[in-house]
Amino acid sequence: MGPPKRKRSDDADDEDHYSEVSASFEQALSEDEIDISSALSGKKTRFSDDNDEDFDGFLQESMAKRDVKSGTEVVKKAKGKGKIVKGELGGGSFQSMGLHPSLLRSLTLQGYRIPTPIQRLSIPALLANPPRDLVGMARTGSGKSLAYLIPLVQRLGGRHATTFGARALILIPTRELALQILKVGKELARGWHSGAGEHAGDKEAEDPKKGQSLRWGLIVGGEGLDEQFEMITNNPDIIIATPGRLLHLAVEMNMDLKSIQYVVFDEADRLFEMGFETALNEIINRLPPSRQTLLFSATLPKSLVDFAKAGLQEPKLVRLDAESKISSDLKMAFFSVKQVEKEACLLALLRDVIKVPFGSDHVKPEEYGSEKKRKGKSRHPEQFTAPHQTLIFVATKHHVEFVTNLLATAGYAVSHIYGSLDQTARTFQMDQFRRGITSILVVTDVAARGIDIPVLENVVNYDFPQGARVFVHRVGRTARAGRQGWAWSFVTNSELPYLLDLQLFLGRPLKNDVTEDGDRAYIDSLVLGTFERSKIDEDVEYIRALEDANHSLPTLRDVMKRGHALYERSKGKASPPSYKRAKEMVKDPKWLLAGSDSGIHPVLLRGAEGHQRRVLEEARKALLRSVNSFKPSETVFEIGTKGNATNAALMKERRKALSRSAQRALASTSTAVQDAPEAELVVSGKDVEMAGEEEIAAVFDTSSKKQGYRDSEFYMSHYQKGAETEKGYSLTDGATFAQQAQNATFDLTGDDGVAGRQKRQMNWDKKKKRFVKGDGVGADNVKLVTTESGTKLPATYRSGRFDEWKAKTRVALPKVGEAENEGVGRRSGGAAGQRFRHNTVVAPKPLDKLHVGYDRKVRQLKKREDVTDGPSKPTSGRPGKAKVGGRYAGKTLGRVKSELKTSEQIRKGRKVMENKRAKNARPSRGGGKKKGRR
Repeated sequence: MGPPKRKRSDDADDEDHYSEVSASFEQALSEDEIDISSALSGKKTRFSDDNDEDFDGFLQESMAKRDVKSGTEVVKKAKGKGKIVKGELGGGSFQSMGLHPSLLRSLTLQGYRIPTPIQRLSIPALLANPPRDLVGMARTGSGKSLAYLIPLVQRLGGRHATTFGARALILIPTRELALQILKVGKELARGWHSGAGEHAGDKEAEDPKKGQSLRWGLIVGGEGLDEQFEMITNNPDIIIATPGRLLHLAVEMNMDLKSIQYVVFDEADRLFEMGFETALNEIINRLPPSRQTLLFSATLPKSLVDFAKAGLQEPKLVRLDAESKISSDLKMAFFSVKQVEKEACLLALLRDVIKVPFGSDHVKPEEYGSEKKRKGKSRHPEQFTAPHQTLIFVATKHHVEFVTNLLATAGYAVSHIYGSLDQTARTFQMDQFRRGITSILVVTDVAARGIDIPVLENVVNYDFPQGARVFVHRVGRTARAGRQGWAWSFVTNSELPYLLDLQLFLGRPLKNDVTEDGDRAYIDSLVLGTFERSKIDEDVEYIRALEDANHSLPTLRDVMKRGHALYERSKGKASPPSYKRAKEMVKDPKWLLAGSDSGIHPVLLRGAEGHQRRVLEEARKALLRSVNSFKPSETVFEIGTKGNATNAALMKERRKALSRSAQRALASTSTAVQDAPEAELVVSGKDVEMAGEEEIAAVFDTSSKKQGYRDSEFYMSHYQKGAETEKGYSLTDGATFAQQAQNATFDLTGDDGVAGRQKRQMNWDKKKKRFVKGDGVGADNVKLVTTESGTKLPATYRSGRFDEWKAKTRVALPKVGEAENEGVGRRSGGAAGQRFRHNTVVAPKPLDKLHVGYDRKVRQLKKREDVTDGPSKPTSGRPGKAKVGGRYAGKTLGRVKSELKTSEQIRKGRKVMENKRAKNARPSRGGGKKKGRR
């Protein structure tokens, strides 16, 4: 039997559809044109001839479906059909986002199976047409870097553009994070196939640039300017930069950034603080208005007023902090300590709780002593970090120096990083910690942003951060990507208000004891306690012994104290209610604060040893309660006196009066109880459970009698909903009073008169040691230059080093949109613009008959002639190379030097000719007769 026949209605519909499509295209297509829509989509389609948007949408939809199908095949080949997780190929997966198969292959090989929530919401929005600005906010460790790197590689096509000018810019606040983003981006774009872009039937690509992958450029401080000049000349597609050095290069090179299509502000809250304001304003003014702008950070205020300077145009807000501001796998413990005992508490924490081993005995020297050359592309040493590795955050670089020397003297393997450290040293110290050679890394807040250190489980806040935003970034270095982690924080009594602000921001209760077993209480609440007094005293004596062993520690301690005093002066203030609550907590004996004998932190009582210590602690508490409840029968005035003494008689009468008042109070309460009905006192034979203060406050408003009656349905609080959360995210959180007061000033006088007085007033110049006019900008003999946007910068930003480098390397920088320099990017060493090659034919030097090796060289020449059947003729400066005839000397068309001159070359040639003419027209310097003429 033949195949089943289709229904007539379907056949008629197909015929009508085919006739309509063929009739419409017979009119639109000429003899040399064909319709390829059916070949692209694999089916016959119906669309209008006049509407190009429908046709473009149809093509994009077809290509997206093809990408999803190709991506599914890639995952099946990489993992096998039997190992595919259910839901991995459905909605919300990387395959359903329409990504290129080569990009999906890179994600699969690197272990990225299922996108995170921020990636699931951001990537489709960034790949949609037309491009739209986006503001992304999610807790640290949620995959924000891939959320903008994947669309970046997809939008740039994964290939290098031969026209000059960068196409994407990623601005990052710290150098370590920039290096990390560069590594992730290169790994992501590495798997893009080199054959992308050619058509079926074409010959093999002859242009060497046609298969080049994306070029990445890194611009950070601490590196040499000459290397970065060469990198810009190499025409990178993507620039990863810190704002300060990028501004320096932009002014020095007069860099044109009009080709930028994709701008990313990573850790945007840190970028838009006061330190980078001038640099960002100048950089943004150089960017084209048609760019796509992205802002990503773990802490962003809901109001985008602070980020209006980024030039956002109707951005899409992706905010995923509603459920958890920090990781749900993060366990926290807060220790109340004294400022002078912080070092002893740190040693006790590292030794008894985290149990960090001394030295580097846990690392095998043969694993890291010599880096063997590996085949393939993975030449980087393997990263190794142990569970006990710890990251310690301190306030200033002086704290870093002191803590590092203290721990090193105690026998720990320590690395350190701070902002003013040399870049080479910073890279080395971070590499030592990543590879597990050192167990402890002491840093300032420079390492609190976005750095991913594998298997890091412990973060110590040696100095408590002044704002909730900084705390979120600090503790985000651990408990990343589903891993467990601990955050240990030291809190002095002066830092209690910041802890209370953090409690309001996180919305979690503050406790001093843990009743349930397990670590869940340290995730859901903030547990505050103290260290064991006896061990802290022992560690204080041990630190004194360390100071005797290392005589530089007392000096470093004094420097740290002076730096800490300046840090306290510049630190912002907490909210006034938090200061009020902190004073009450210090007076309340139930809180386990430093200096009290109430007990030790519950986290120190875990484990087998902790159970025994817990029993001893309960016995100690019981003894303290019995001592506190003891009331002597006699006062100090009655001890050792006779009965007729005046003081004894006075105290006896006073005791009688107090006993009578107590009896009256007891009688009044007993009568009130007798008047109450019996049903209210006894319920089903059980004792009455007294209501607590919290329950009473929930039912009755006892906070203030002056407010009067307040209906909860109609009462509107003057505090905005979520005000504490937004205060923690705000960029002005923790700012000084002077900075906050600047935004609150309202002056009714004329601004022109104020500006005139400011110009005439005198200011003290610290360097000149005298008063100078103006606001002090440039007063210390610093010359300023004005950029195109009107920003005043030091003249050292335009020092002429780039012009010297161009003259030395003979490189002309093309304009944006022109073809890049020939030979750029082909050589790994030397200058990027080495286009000059000596092709002069030089005859070999005749042999010297008096030379010792004359006979030997003659014999070698005869042998060479016998092999080649004739004398070898020198054809070029390199022997053994025969000159190939033809117009292009045997070169492929892609390697032939272009005969079309650029505008820079034309201007240079004209200038050379003008100089020659001017030189020929000059009179000779000789006084009468002209030399050379007879």
